[in-house]
Amino acid sequence: MVRFDFNFFVNCIFEIIFKVPYTLYLGCVSFALSIFIAIMLVALRGSKIAPVRGLAGLYISFFRSTPYITQLFIFYYGLPQIFFSLRSISAETAFIVSVALNTSAFNAEIIRGGLMSVDKGQKEAAISIGLSKFQTMKEIIVPQAFISIFPSLGNALVGTIKNTAVAFTIGVVEILSQAKIAAAIGYNFMEAYIAAGIVYWLLIVCVDLIQRQLEVRIYRFL
Repeated sequence: MVRFDFNFFVNCIFEIIFKVPYTLYLGCVSFALSIFIAIMLVALRGSKIAPVRGLAGLYISFFRSTPYITQLFIFYYGLPQIFFSLRSISAETAFIVSVALNTSAFNAEIIRGGLMSVDKGQKEAAISIGLSKFQTMKEIIVPQAFISIFPSLGNALVGTIKNTAVAFTIGVVEILSQAKIAAAIGYNFMEAYIAAGIVYWLLIVCVDLIQRQLEVRIYRFL
């Protein structure tokens, strides 16, 4: 008969909680970097140069269509065999960069969709009253697009934080890795992984609550 070790389960939760800040660090830094890359991708996809548009589209297609763990292994294990300078890269850095590259493809489509959702008539009206293209984007297009894409970007952030669970495959010790280490000591795998699941759940609930509060404030401000 399988016995659930409740004491180990509780201790494991407290042990895993200490990895929450580091997990948030991995997720948030990766997401911030992905937003920067996504904005560049959107700009490149709007380029008048066909090859540039094609390369941006190819990038987005590849990272959206292949499993993330495959991309991580290519970046961490594969590329250093070709580019020797990458052999000194840490597992943490490799993970952050690979997550950012993957997430940027999805975020680029979210941002592009938000910009396209703004009625073209508003852009034409802004230009007709003398606003430059930059002013039109800054004052008219971007604020409205931001409102429509904010919930989707929030969901993308949640997905990025959950993606940190894959980091254990290359030796980065975050929530799931800590649970695996704790489980291996006494072979209490069920208790450890349930504890990890609960910690992830509570963490995402907190992130979701913060996102909702920010949405309310943004809608009031704009």
